[in-house]
Amino acid sequence: MEKLTRRRWIAAAGAAAAASGIPSRESAAVPARKDAPPLPPPLKADVYRERQAKLRAAAKARGWDVLVVTPSTNLAYASGLSMGRSERLTALLLFADGPAVLVTPSFEESNVTRDATVDDVKTWKEDEDPIALAGRLLAKKAVGFEGSTAFSTASLLTAAADARPQDATSLFDTLRSVKSEEELAFIREAARRTVAAISATHERLAAGMSERDVSTILSEEFSRLGVRGDGLVQFGSSAALPHGGPGDRALAKGDAVLIDCGCRVRGYTSDVTRTVAFGDPSDELRKVYGVVDRAQTAGIEALAAGKTGEEVDRAARKVIEDVGYGAYFTHRLGHGLGMDGHEHPYLVKGNRKPLVAGNVVTVEPGIYLPGKFGVRIEDDYGVREKEPANLSVRPRELVVLKG
Repeated sequence: MEKLTRRRWIAAAGAAAAASGIPSRESAAVPARKDAPPLPPPLKADVYRERQAKLRAAAKARGWDVLVVTPSTNLAYASGLSMGRSERLTALLLFADGPAVLVTPSFEESNVTRDATVDDVKTWKEDEDPIALAGRLLAKKAVGFEGSTAFSTASLLTAAADARPQDATSLFDTLRSVKSEEELAFIREAARRTVAAISATHERLAAGMSERDVSTILSEEFSRLGVRGDGLVQFGSSAALPHGGPGDRALAKGDAVLIDCGCRVRGYTSDVTRTVAFGDPSDELRKVYGVVDRAQTAGIEALAAGKTGEEVDRAARKVIEDVGYGAYFTHRLGHGLGMDGHEHPYLVKGNRKPLVAGNVVTVEPGIYLPGKFGVRIEDDYGVREKEPANLSVRPRELVVLKG
């Protein structure tokens, strides 16, 4: 079994999102609890039509004639269609002054029209060339390609259409970074179930369990809450690795237990980290936890529309640096959150772009002491003009579990 690390977890989530738009994390692997709350209703077709109107306007402002969106998170965002990418071409052609046309294999038509909000569907048979079909529709146009589109696909379409290709990554990033109230509600619900799954996992901890054992328990607790979720479980010195993950280390009294995980609700993800003590913690663990707690509070207080990602990162980082742990806070303060686990905006030094109301970010300071333990506290927040919207329930103090 390959060891799961934070890097592999995020990469796997991102790959799934790129392949299928909305990873299927909402079907439970074990029966859901009877008291598991129902999922909120999905977005309506009008939401996707409004998004398409905004995408058209943004494309026109850049002088582009059409946007090409292949299966990805961005296709799910623009049309509601979540499907895997394959050698068979499926692509949304969103014309700036025309319809939203979906090009897809003919045998897929009934599947895609069930889920996609589009104006027209152009199908091709197995013995036909879909590149030629799409090329005729794109002929001589300025084409903005969704950023995750395969280079080979973009190259073939550009050549077939004699088109002028452009990179539409920033267009999608800008629109997706501002969440509606419906989107915020999905993220809040995902965060609520994540906090509940972590708490339920804490209740099942016992000395001698391995990190892998607890990772399995965590997945089970997500399933009982009616969603699929996963993440990282680290004990003691393993928690000092920011990109570490569940291995064979056994849980012992006095260990710091770090769980970093999330789930999806209606295609929107949460990302929450909790660090607790299993049995009586050392004085050093209590001290470090208190510093990280104060750093997170400072970051939250600095989080507001008009502030830059760099400013928010600096507010939290200064707390850690002022007590001498600056060298042990080795990553950015946070990242955007939405249909992907990591998206714009980023709370990091060098990001001088102001935040805007509607952004959703994580605030996750950490201190990692090699060979000892690590502490990270992570919660999800919606940016507002002043006080941010708390999308997950932040702990008030270090939780000490009975060891």
